[in-house]
Amino acid sequence: MSGVKTIPALEARTQLGRLMKEVRRGSRVLVEKAGVSMIGIISAEELQRVIFEREARFQVVDRIRRRLPTVSAREIQADVRSALKEVRRRRRA
Repeated sequence: MSGVKTIPALEARTQLGRLMKEVRRGSRVLVEKAGVSMIGIISAEELQRVIFEREARFQVVDRIRRRLPTVSAREIQADVRSALKEVRRRRRA
């Protein structure tokens, strides 16, 4: 698979057909507008793989979550506040 090719948005718009062929052959394209990355173009096959991998990762997180004890939102917020206070205290020290 090739590296990422960066092109301006105007070129992407005028050369979409060519870009589609390149992406089908394994290229990845990053489209910029005014020097800011706006979108990435990948093949449908690669997108399906990314979606599958993402769903698999969330299934792992869900399995872990089911094994943990139920904790209320109030308890979580209190723990977060406590942790933030401790981090801030250490930074000042």
